[in-house]
Amino acid sequence: MKRIYKGKTKLRVQIDTKCDLSGYEEVNVIAKKPDDTTKTFPAIVKDVENGLIFFDIQEETDFDLSGWWTLWPEVRFDDDRTACGRATRFFVYESGCV
Repeated sequence: MKRIYKGKTKLRVQIDTKCDLSGYEEVNVIAKKPDDTTKTFPAIVKDVENGLIFFDIQEETDFDLSGWWTLWPEVRFDDDRTACGRATRFFVYESGCV
């Protein structure tokens, strides 16, 4: 399935930060919704050296609006440095089933 649908929970979002995450303390993915509000998803680091992270959609309310969303990773390191990754836009569709 290549589309993301509003209200669905069977989804893992994986992001390649393209940077070494050695010494990270906290990694989140920030999502800007179509209504300009934001939501924060705690991310799991899959590969520290290659910078691969992911989060799983847990609740039907995680992607609760259809329209254009923007995601970007945000990393806080153990020495209090922070880094934000490149933002990516994607579309969340209305489901065709009820």
